[in-house]
Amino acid sequence: MLGLLLAALLPLAAHGEFRLSTLQPRLTAETLQLDGGFDLGLSAKVEEALGKGIELDVLIDVELERPRTLLWNETMREWTLRREIRYHALSGQYVVSTAGAPGAESFTILAEALRHLGAFDALALKLDRPLKAGTDYQVRVRARLDVEALPAPLRPVAYSTPGWRLNSGWSAWKVPR
Repeated sequence: MLGLLLAALLPLAAHGEFRLSTLQPRLTAETLQLDGGFDLGLSAKVEEALGKGIELDVLIDVELERPRTLLWNETMREWTLRREIRYHALSGQYVVSTAGAPGAESFTILAEALRHLGAFDALALKLDRPLKAGTDYQVRVRARLDVEALPAPLRPVAYSTPGWRLNSGWSAWKVPR
């Protein structure tokens, strides 16, 4: 019986998974601040491609919304953060960098690199307009593998193979004022 259960769960683990583990949003007068992160699990094929030198781009989408009862929510601001992970075979290091930020971090263990890739501690996202006082807001976040950033010959495989469709889906959290 246990063997059947394990056999049923193995295909899920082989596909990899992105999921939000924690999120603590805060609003200040000029920024939306986020603490938390994603658990980023790669499928065997994605991990193999990374090990062969294919750079992977992970996009973290953030939306600040004002919930409304009769209409759809009003989107106040949207951000997309791009993070990259690549493997350097010569040094045996995984290198994680954030687009637009100086420097990169190196790791010898993939799990540590993925933890860093999905973390956003004390992330401050600038608001381009003041928010209404006394109004409730919510933040929606998701992480996804950017298939369009892969080398062109690999894209058809990524689009047609479930193990390459790494997306956490949207998670919404109320933002305390």
